[in-house]
Order: sequence, then structure tokens, then C-alpha cells
Amino acid sequence: MKLRHKAAAAAAAALLSCWLCGCRRQEPEASSSPAPQELSLPTERPSPGYREFPVYFDGLLMDQGCIRDGEMYLSPGEICSYLGIAWSWNGDESAFTISLDGTEFGGSREDGYLSGNGRYFYAPEGWFTAGDKLYLPYELLCRFLCLDVQPEEGSDALYLSTLNARVIPGGEDYYELYFPSEELFWLSQIIHAEAWQQPLAGQIGVGNVVLNRVDSPDFPSTVFDVIFDMDHNIIQFEPISNGSVYSQPDETARIAACLCLEGYNTVGDSLYFVNPAFGSGWFDSSLDLTVTIGDHNFYSVRGA
Repeated sequence: MKLRHKAAAAAAAALLSCWLCGCRRQEPEASSSPAPQELSLPTERPSPGYREFPVYFDGLLMDQGCIRDGEMYLSPGEICSYLGIAWSWNGDESAFTISLDGTEFGGSREDGYLSGNGRYFYAPEGWFTAGDKLYLPYELLCRFLCLDVQPEEGSDALYLSTLNARVIPGGEDYYELYFPSEELFWLSQIIHAEAWQQPLAGQIGVGNVVLNRVDSPDFPSTVFDVIFDMDHNIIQFEPISNGSVYSQPDETARIAACLCLEGYNTVGDSLYFVNPAFGSGWFDSSLDLTVTIGDHNFYSVRGA
């Protein structure tokens, strides 16, 4: 009996030792295939100056954007989901296409603009991709989706109103249908004649000067009359005197004219421009230099 008790005690001790020291369920070995990585915004987006900011939809905190090189960017995912808009995209850092409820927009970084639904959109800062996400300048996304931006004084947050949200309307011959035909025609003519060798921003700037003059009480009130204006018998634009204003404009000049009609502005309230290689003495002494783009200096009225 004592032997049996001793054997039982020994067996119990061995069982307890086994339970305490290693006869437990072994965890499965880690898989050799890498786990999917979550998108890490700070490491996958090139900086400098990167930081995130909160984005509110109709007063609700719903998303985060990022600031890269001083520009604010948003990814379309959250806002499209909020609006019930089906979307997809494909492309890379050099060119992309985005579909919003079946309407496609896209272009190449080299062009500096995007197009879609018969319209053009200025995109000098481009876009970028991170992981499987596309990031657009917030102004561009707001245009695509007709979102109203409600700035908050002293805040880094972005407040968006979706009251009028929809995919931006357009259609074939949009500019011919919604703007006076002479505006697109003569803007294209003068932009090509004055700036056909200049960057897109400079071509837009020439169109801006014409439209700024149309809005100014000191100049005629139509595009045609501004271009052919002879203030004190002085021709305002050299292509009028040499006849180049009648040359056939190229596609870029027409696109620049469309971008002007869309409201894009690269030269502020400038009313004058000149190539300083041909002399800019009066401009420099009488006006304020606004910006230099390509071979042109743009000027506004001093003190205005």
C-alpha cells in the first residue's frame, strides 16, 4: 500500500511539473510571409514641412488631410463615401485618372492642368500618391465635388459644406455655351500672340491682365475692346500693331483662356505686363511689380 501511494504521489508530482514547466499548448510559429503594412502617412509621404490637419464635413470631424510643401491635400475616399459618390482612380506620380460617379478627370503632371467633363482645372502643385491612396490639392477636390470651403479664422482645420455637393457640371462645348463666344476667341488669340513661348502660368497671366482690365473702370468693358484699346492713341498690346493677334492659337493658348474663364489667376490684380528685355523703365518707375513669370514682369497700379 505504501508503495502504491508513493508511486501515485510520484506520478502526480511529475504531472504537475510537466504542466508548470513546458507541457503547455505551443503558440503557432509566426508566418514567414510579411504582414500587410498599414499606410504610414509621415513615412510614406515626402516632406519637408509635412503635418496633418483635421477636416470637418458639415461640422463633423470626419477626416485628416496633410500639408506638404505648404499645400493642403485631401484623399477623396472619406468625402466620397460621405456623399455616396462612387469613385476609383488609377495612375501614378506622373499621370492619373479619377472617376467620380462615372465622370472621368485626369491629366499629366507635365501639363500642369487636368481636364474632364469638358472643363479644365489648373493644377500647378500636382498631386501625389501614398500606398494605395491618391491625394489632391484640397481646392481641386472641392472643385470636382462642388464643395464650399468655410475657413475658420486662426485655425489649421478645414471646414467643408456639402450643401451644394455634386460632381461638377460641364459637357461638350461647355465654354462656348456658358461664356460669350468672343471672350474665348479673343483671349486665346492674345494669349497665343503675347505668350506662346511662355509657361502655362504666364499664359494664364496674360489672360488675367485682359480680364482685370475688363473689370477696371479705367479700361473698356469687353475683352475685344480691351485688346484693341488705343489709350491716347497708343496701342496697348504689340500684337495689334504687328498683326500677330490674328495668328491661329495653339491648344495650350486655348486651354489657358479656358482656365482664365474658370477663375484661375496667377498674377493677382495686375493690369500691365512687359518683357523687361525690351525695356521696363516706365513700368518699374510708375507701377508695383506683382510677379515675374517666364520672360514677363506683371505690374499692378502703385498703391492700389
